[in-house]
Amino acid sequence: MAALLRPATAADIGAIQALMLELAQFESLTHLFVATEDDLHDALFGAHPAVECLVAQWHDSTTPDPAAAPIVAYALFFHNYSTFLGRRGLYLEDLYVQPDQRGRGIGKLLLQQLAVLALERGCRRFEWTVLDWNQAAIDFYQSFGATVLPDWRVVRMTGDALQRFAGTRTEG
Repeated sequence: MAALLRPATAADIGAIQALMLELAQFESLTHLFVATEDDLHDALFGAHPAVECLVAQWHDSTTPDPAAAPIVAYALFFHNYSTFLGRRGLYLEDLYVQPDQRGRGIGKLLLQQLAVLALERGCRRFEWTVLDWNQAAIDFYQSFGATVLPDWRVVRMTGDALQRFAGTRTEG
């Protein structure tokens, strides 16, 4: 039994979008989930891709062709930039492993592959966020040396607030 990691292809869009919905359900955030397969396809494979994605397929003796095994996990990521470090970084937007696949090392393999990719691309850091109530994930990340930053908070502006703020722009 093993996990096969690979970059996502356009044929994977439906499976990835379904896993994204599972993640939204796990985080009790389905009320915010509006991403469509078309949105994801454009973000990954459009004229100006915004993100990249690794997928994991789990295969065992019942799956004669590993390439035909179901996608059970994904990691969606993109580059950011640190002015202090003077280099780009790798930012993990989503890491999701289906609950019945957890404990097999798939999440760690995905994170390790992203760490390798970050180093190959000259990134000086690899970062992501975790919900404060998800102690299992926090413990998992800390078990291999990741640090949960206590002094930083995510700031976000969306929807009506974004529209209002953009509409109040003044010429200066």
